[in-house]
Amino acid sequence: MDFDHLAKKQSNLIFQVWLQNLLKNSPEELAGKVAARHCPGTPVRAARLTNGAFNICYRVTYDDGHHVLVRFTALGRVIARNEKVEDEFAIMQYVAQHTAVPIPKFLEGKPLSGYLREPTPEKVTLRSDIHKSVLRRAYFGMAEILLELSKPEFPFIGAVRPDETGEWGVQKPPLTFSMNRLDQFSNIPHGVFSQQQFENAADHFEELARQHFHHFELQRNDAVTDEADCRRKYVARCLFRKLSRDISKEHCNGPFRPYCDDLRPDDVLVDASSLAVTGVVGWEFTYAAPVEFTYAAPWWLLLEKPEDWEADLDQFLVRFMPRFYTFLEALRDCETEKINNGSLLQSQRLSPTMEQSFETGLFWICLPSRHGSMFDEIYWNTIEDRYGLLSAEERANIDTIVKNKLQQASERTLVSHYSIDELVDL
Repeated sequence: MDFDHLAKKQSNLIFQVWLQNLLKNSPEELAGKVAARHCPGTPVRAARLTNGAFNICYRVTYDDGHHVLVRFTALGRVIARNEKVEDEFAIMQYVAQHTAVPIPKFLEGKPLSGYLREPTPEKVTLRSDIHKSVLRRAYFGMAEILLELSKPEFPFIGAVRPDETGEWGVQKPPLTFSMNRLDQFSNIPHGVFSQQQFENAADHFEELARQHFHHFELQRNDAVTDEADCRRKYVARCLFRKLSRDISKEHCNGPFRPYCDDLRPDDVLVDASSLAVTGVVGWEFTYAAPVEFTYAAPWWLLLEKPEDWEADLDQFLVRFMPRFYTFLEALRDCETEKINNGSLLQSQRLSPTMEQSFETGLFWICLPSRHGSMFDEIYWNTIEDRYGLLSAEERANIDTIVKNKLQQASERTLVSHYSIDELVDL
């Protein structure tokens, strides 16, 4: 489902005003001060880097040659900015203390994606002529990260924080990539999301199903094109809710594993000669999640975001699956190496479940549960006898839902949920 163009316009306007104010107030000097507060030494200069989706970034250079990344979380790009930063800082501390994933204090290396992508700026995608040996090395490094993140266990689903005694655990509900996108581009008020952690995976998947209904029901513009489209999108969400109730029977009560919704080669720094991982810097939207997310195949193998995939998923798989098998080879090699050196148990292999995730449908449930841009294509095109799967109550609600959505579409308005002061404080 497309996002609300009025919400996107408003988000971009807020971001541009915030950015102009930042640039007027010596951000290089401010970045140097922030760096000095957290890392010892003397910063001598700062230069702006290409920013990601959620931050404006500066590379701060110290007098001894070390580099530090300073990020300012962008107003308009993230609604719950304070929560996002606090969650990210906490999970970085946890990962540094409890896993072998390198969390750098100083920047060393360049993003892995820069060695893998096509040089054209139009679309981020994997080089078509990339040598398999290079790709295997890159995938091996990513596999190491995924395996390390699959080891820690938590009894609840949510954001990982230390308590008053310093004991690590799940202290609050997760802030997810999908929640932020709904806030930002669909104008969904943040308060509609669950305000508590989840004791089991079934409740979490039920919440994800509710979020897809929020997307459909509360986004006023660009949600539907006509009555038939409206009915299809309502039915698709009913089907996902039905499927999501059965997905996590084996692992419903945990334990749950750390998972980063947006982890990809853009966030992984590597050595130029060996492509060995030197640090991982992007940790927003990381939380203790259902283990099914960990067991599903990774979505970033072609470097493309899900919203950039072909509408014809069969055609997408023609490009994706060969790279997936290369990734599986690298993952198996990485698992074997770790088992041989005693850092991984045979039972902790991820390759068997990832390989099966297309056959079982796990990939096609986990991906759109976190990325709403793929939702309708998957749940309408891959399920037959759709209306017959709906409950009597769901079928009875269709006409009312259609009437309300078409009324919203005709009004073409945007409801304001926050003042500027409230946005700054969130």
